[in-house]
Amino acid sequence: MIRTDRLKWIAFLAPALIVYGVFLVYPVVQSAMLSFSSWAGPGRPALPVGFGNFAELFQDPVFWLSMRNTAALLFVSVFLQLPLGLGLALIVTSARRGRRIWRGIYFLPTLMSTVAVAILWRFIYSPSYGILNGFLRAIGLESLTQGWLGQPSTALWAVIGANVWQWAPFYMIIYIAAILGLDQELYEAASIDGATRGQQFRFVTLPLLVPVLVTTSILSLAGAIKAFDLVYIMTGGGPTHSTELLATYMFLQGFTNYRLGYASAIAMVIFTITLVLTVIVLLRSNRRPRAKVR
Repeated sequence: MIRTDRLKWIAFLAPALIVYGVFLVYPVVQSAMLSFSSWAGPGRPALPVGFGNFAELFQDPVFWLSMRNTAALLFVSVFLQLPLGLGLALIVTSARRGRRIWRGIYFLPTLMSTVAVAILWRFIYSPSYGILNGFLRAIGLESLTQGWLGQPSTALWAVIGANVWQWAPFYMIIYIAAILGLDQELYEAASIDGATRGQQFRFVTLPLLVPVLVTTSILSLAGAIKAFDLVYIMTGGGPTHSTELLATYMFLQGFTNYRLGYASAIAMVIFTITLVLTVIVLLRSNRRPRAKVR
């Protein structure tokens, strides 16, 4: 009987394990192997180079620039995108009327395709007919108008702004679902004890949202580290690599310069950073505060 149960478990798990192995484990292992070789693509021999790709990588100034840009996107994603999503969730859940309407309006950016978002924000940032420069001229700040995507000093932050606009509503929906599922008796007890709204948020809402905050933090970290499509469509990593991210630089080396071994080394760096940051977040969240009322 026990053996039969084991066979049933194996039968149920086998399809998922096969898909997981083919589309995740195998590519990671293959990429790790390619990172120690020099390969120009199908039909070309893969020549072993040892740690040569990594040695070159750590001396590559564009790689370090892409690391800094990715770190900036990661910082903004965690410390601006997530709080903004939580703030929108609190606004929507506290609304007495039109909660569904506001939720739908706020969620529209996430429903849009990345290509549409990129084109929209390229129009917004246009130096000649863009809405942003037009607004600055309308309020008398014409001196601040510029080509936001054409200057290295502003291009990265312009792209990050578009990224926050697109993905903050995604986290808003997650937080709304979590907030609506909280035990309302805790808030009633807090009100009876004289807790203000701020105290209720600090001592009741936040502690109960810790598991959700951990999940969204991991999603945000992973999304920032592997960000590619929006940046590639808006700027292509330019001007002069000022918006280059790890993922866009990996694409450049692999599919433009045909240095797939070098690109695989960048992929392994992305994988390692994602894994380390995820483990850190999980370890830091082991001690979860309990909801309390003062």
